[in-house]
This record gives sequence, structure tokens and C-alpha cells, in this order.
Amino acid sequence: MIPNTKLQRIVIKIGSSSLTSKHGEISRKKLEKLTDEIVYLKDIGHEVVLVSSGAIAAGYRKLGCLERPKTLPERQAAASIGQGLLIETYSELFLSHGYVAAQILITKDDFLDADRYKNVRSTLNVLIQRGIIPIVNENDTVTIDRLKFGDNDTLSAKVAELVDAHQLVLLSDIDGLYNVDPSKNIHAELLEHVNKITQEIEAAAGDSGSCVGTGGMKSKIEAVKIAMASGIPTFLGNARRKNIVVDAVLGKARGTYFLGKNHQFI
Repeated sequence: MIPNTKLQRIVIKIGSSSLTSKHGEISRKKLEKLTDEIVYLKDIGHEVVLVSSGAIAAGYRKLGCLERPKTLPERQAAASIGQGLLIETYSELFLSHGYVAAQILITKDDFLDADRYKNVRSTLNVLIQRGIIPIVNENDTVTIDRLKFGDNDTLSAKVAELVDAHQLVLLSDIDGLYNVDPSKNIHAELLEHVNKITQEIEAAAGDSGSCVGTGGMKSKIEAVKIAMASGIPTFLGNARRKNIVVDAVLGKARGTYFLGKNHQFI
């Protein structure tokens, strides 16, 4: 059981590689693990917003592509297929536990226009207050490259700001931030707590990303900077680890904790 802890509004971001199989299709097993942990948090009173990647990764094989498409029209077509598959699976899994899921597709324009920003904020707040789980993704089917966030790491940080979240949890296929690239240096050390994003940290982040996602460590650091500037503590960890979401909220997960301004983890 989770000990007494302050109830929080938590934004959880999950990357494509953490949701899909090695063939690029939705992994129901991975989604079940994630939804079970979110349900656990919901059952004890936390509010959760999920920012989920995976639409293009889930849809491109159904489109007839053997690998992730590179052209914008093919990516958008794949997303139009995959988004439906993704939300259908999420809805089914959450409903089996008595929770309703809602799909929110956002573009960068929604954050640039004051009226649209207020509308998205109001919609999300109503859903959260009614106990519904918003599932947010960028609207990849219509967004052109110059108006894209670029990755859902940045989007999740913006959403955390938008809903006044108490914590942002970034889930990926990596254990956290290392002092050097662990794929190139066997002596790399995991940084468990980070109070400030330094030039050395940004240099260590590099540009690497998985073959099924759009973001690497660099994009996660950019997202962390946005969250930290708003005073929102952020956790980065490996989605495959058991109870990673629950442990992240408790402050005891393996990964990296980035402290927001004037904030201490519970």
C-alpha cells in the first residue's frame, strides 16, 4: 500500500518505444501495465493527465509501410490510423476499471492563441474535476512541421503548465539522465537528483532517440527546463520497470528527479 501522501495532479508522458512492440505495433501488455499503475493512483485520489505518443508507430504498418514513414503525408496518414487504435485500447482498459478516458488532440496553435489556450485549459479542468482521464497527443494528422511541438516531451511540459500540475513524469526506454552517454561509456553514472540544468548536463544529453519515437534525451532536457521554470518537479525513468509510475510519485523510483524552483519532493 502507498503510505499517506499529498494528493497531486500528475501529468504522465509515455513515449512511442514504451508502448509498441518491436514490430512497431501497439503492445497491449505495455498499455495494460501503464493503465494499471494509473488506475492505482486514481483509486487513492490522485488526478492524472496522460500525454501519450504512439499514434504513428501504431498506425504505419496498418498503412502498409514496413518502417516508420519519413514523408509528412505518410506520417499523417499513419497517425490517423494509429490514433484511433491507441485511444480505443486505452478506453477499453480504463473502462474495465471503471474510469472514462477522453481524447484531447492539441496543436501548437492552441498555445499561441489566447482564446484557444483558455478553451483547452477549461476543457481539461472539467475532465479532471469529473474524474475522467484526459489522454493528450499532438494532432499529427493535420499539423505541419513548422507548427509542431516536435515531440511529446515538450507537449507534456506545456500541458503540465496548462493544468497547474504538481509533478511531471516522463517515461521512456531509458533509466534516467547519466553524466555521460551510457551506450558509449560503461562507467556512466545515473544522476538521481538534479537541481539545475547546466551546460554539462545539456552536453551529456546529446541527440539520440529511438527508431520509433521523435524525441531523445535532448528533447527531455528541454521539457524538464520548461517544467522547472514553472516550479514543476519532474521525474525521468524507464517505463519497463515495475511500479515505475507509483514509485515516481512517491519519490523512490530508480531514475532522475529534477526539482522545480523552490520545491522539494514529497
